[in-house]
Amino acid sequence: MRKKRDAEDTKTRVLESAEKLFAGKGFSGTSIADISKSSGVSDGLILYHFKSKERLYKEVIERSAARYMGVLKGLRDKNLPPAEMMKESLKAVFDFWRKDKTYNRISLWAYLERRETTAVNEAKLTAGLAAYLTSLQDSGHFPRRIHPTVFLSMIIGPIHFWFRYRTRFTEILQLTEKDEELDDVFLKQFSRVLTSFFHEPNQPVKSSTTSDSG
Repeated sequence: MRKKRDAEDTKTRVLESAEKLFAGKGFSGTSIADISKSSGVSDGLILYHFKSKERLYKEVIERSAARYMGVLKGLRDKNLPPAEMMKESLKAVFDFWRKDKTYNRISLWAYLERRETTAVNEAKLTAGLAAYLTSLQDSGHFPRRIHPTVFLSMIIGPIHFWFRYRTRFTEILQLTEKDEELDDVFLKQFSRVLTSFFHEPNQPVKSSTTSDSG
């Protein structure tokens, strides 16, 4: 039992170090030697547990994607109305990307290095969300004129853009609000826009108002 615990501890140290390095330098810019130095685990032991840098990279991606899935897992069992589900899901996703920097950076590196092998867990999550939106279209809660994958892109894209350029916005526009305050304004207004697409069957979609910051 002790050996098993030691092996798991070793793998965790390697995965944590590898995630930070892949996020900072990409797959190509990170070597097994770099990971060994950062984790304190020998090259040979790393390869014993993970067989290759490729397989280690894949485990890092899957591990990160599992964290992403975890933020939405509890919402599935709440059986919330569609608009409320959208609001709660958006908040969960927003909070995840606000706190978790490495997964987004690894994804950006994967795009630049043409290593866009989508994590299995994230692919399942995306497919599930698309199927959920399709079911809402069938029940009349979500407009058919909007393709589910387009709507999902409308959610993730602006969130990443916001965190990437929020500091620049603050400097250029000479904003006085703190980051947390700006995040709150963004989330409330963005949530209002997205939830305006959801409606009861046979009822018109209400226009979202943006005259105030809340």
